[in-house]
Amino acid sequence: MEIKIVETIEDITVLRLPVEGFDKLSLDNKILAYYLWRAGICGDPIVYDQMYAHSLAIRDFFLDILEYHNYIPKEIYDKIELYTKKMVMNKSIHKHDSTKKFIPTFTKKELEAAVEESRKYGFKHSLSNDFERIIFDPEFESMLTQKNPPEGKDIITASHNNFYHNVKLSDIEGFQEKNPLNSTLVMENQKLVEKVWRAGSSTVSPGIYSTYLKLMAHNVAEAIKHAPEEQKKSLEFLKKYFEDGDAKFFDEYNIGWVTSNPEVDAILGFIEQYLDPRGVKGTYGSMTFFKDHHVNHIIHTIADNAQHFEDNSPWSEKYKKEWDNVPVANAIMSIGSSGEQGPFSPAGVNLPNAQWLRHDYGSKNIYVSNVTFSSRNAFAKESWNEFLEKPEDIALMSDSFNVRGPISVTLHEVVGHGSGKMSENLKGDPKDYLKEFYSSLEEARAELCALHHVWDPKLMELGLITDEHEPKSDYLGYVFQCMVMYRRYAGIDEIHESHERATSLIIQYCIDKGSVRFYKKNGKTYPEVIDYQLMRRHIADLLSEIMRIKAEGDYEAGKNLITKYGIHFDKNLRDEIVARSKAIGYPSRFAYVMPHPELVRDQSGKIMDVKLVYYNSIIDQARGWRDIQRNS
Repeated sequence: MEIKIVETIEDITVLRLPVEGFDKLSLDNKILAYYLWRAGICGDPIVYDQMYAHSLAIRDFFLDILEYHNYIPKEIYDKIELYTKKMVMNKSIHKHDSTKKFIPTFTKKELEAAVEESRKYGFKHSLSNDFERIIFDPEFESMLTQKNPPEGKDIITASHNNFYHNVKLSDIEGFQEKNPLNSTLVMENQKLVEKVWRAGSSTVSPGIYSTYLKLMAHNVAEAIKHAPEEQKKSLEFLKKYFEDGDAKFFDEYNIGWVTSNPEVDAILGFIEQYLDPRGVKGTYGSMTFFKDHHVNHIIHTIADNAQHFEDNSPWSEKYKKEWDNVPVANAIMSIGSSGEQGPFSPAGVNLPNAQWLRHDYGSKNIYVSNVTFSSRNAFAKESWNEFLEKPEDIALMSDSFNVRGPISVTLHEVVGHGSGKMSENLKGDPKDYLKEFYSSLEEARAELCALHHVWDPKLMELGLITDEHEPKSDYLGYVFQCMVMYRRYAGIDEIHESHERATSLIIQYCIDKGSVRFYKKNGKTYPEVIDYQLMRRHIADLLSEIMRIKAEGDYEAGKNLITKYGIHFDKNLRDEIVARSKAIGYPSRFAYVMPHPELVRDQSGKIMDVKLVYYNSIIDQARGWRDIQRNS
């Protein structure tokens, strides 16, 4: 696959998402992918609003003012364009990872001048006092998700995402949400009200996000016409869910989705719960994809042996489950993701999230081949040369680099998230007990599973690895990843993102126990695994404890682990990593410009093919998606 850099936006590198094999799909599968992709794009405005109540207005303001580039001085225009790029990448004026607000480089006077001049030529927007405060005041609504609230605040009142209106955490105690995943909680006349996200139907009135959900339901209906029989029924439930908003329809959809294995598929709906400090509300996300048969043998081999890995997990026998069915697992080619999942795209996915669905029906596991390959390879050598001191460590990291990716991600998604069973004493979903710490603990558990099992001789027996270089490389790579992760925390003093809390928890635990260290030489800090087998024992100990915490719903133990190891870091080390990364142009994250499927029709209007056409930039992509949303 070709790696192509489209543009660099401060510390973000934008790559063109490489897609191979779409042309080999059947026409029906291509059309199915087209409509699933389109449904996903039509829902993208939802995540803007979920992130921050003012995000959609800010998006439209800045995308529109860029149309008046001929009337704005270039120096000011460049600053406005930079801010707009950051905004549409993050779907908010807050960073995607830390959820901390970013401030523009242009001044209030410069923006006022640009607006005044643009309005002479047709620009419709204006600046209000509130708008100015929202954009320029770094202390006003500065964090979307605050899991460590300051004194006098709780996790809801200290957070500024849009899931709760005039609600305190204490208001929710004892309140039973009928549709917790897809609703906003609002305090009206001193009464807590649940407002459901739905398009509306013949039996229910439209709810929040009805405009976008209607478009999504329409495109899903079109997709159903081209779906194979096994997929039609589950997509019907998805359409009904978007219309009625009833959780039972999403459950039925998930049952059909997790037990089917079509060539073309999608993740579509209110999925991940990281943005909500309570870990309850689902942030909108979508990804449309097809199977990558070139890599699937690795994923299928690990999935076929899921019971072996469960049996050889280090936790108590009473938390080990019987895998009734081989989990559905595939390497896939993404043709595009939106909402929370785009343009920052995940490398792997394990769904559904509901514990009862996992227990009764299993999970579907996805390794995103093109995202993993492009993001892992874009700056690998440059980062190794800067942040690894020993030539043998650089050689170790480079050995089988692209083979390790699918193994590690599949062990994380299939074996990690899919493993374990809950205590008989636990009534309900463990996330209800572990609350705001659940997501971080579950991500840590899945990572620890991958790190533990990568040493299993079974992988060598199955022909997936050849010797101990692969697991050693995985361990060193994980310590390396934790250290360079700090480049994302310039000006930020705590970790809030769940995956990164998980990484910090694991490595800081191992440092505390003595198997890992960051050492200094010639003024630079480097990662080191002191003892690989000792590190594996520490991995096993921590994994066993986190499995127990999840199985028993032990809130206090989970809180103590995250608080001790997952949140804080050495700020001097952070500053060093930020400076060194900037010096070599090492991006903090990768975003994607993705293909835009277009229908090819003959003279009679019959669909003859679907072709993939790429957007030219992040701004071009945001405008293209907005045009689809407005013109569908």
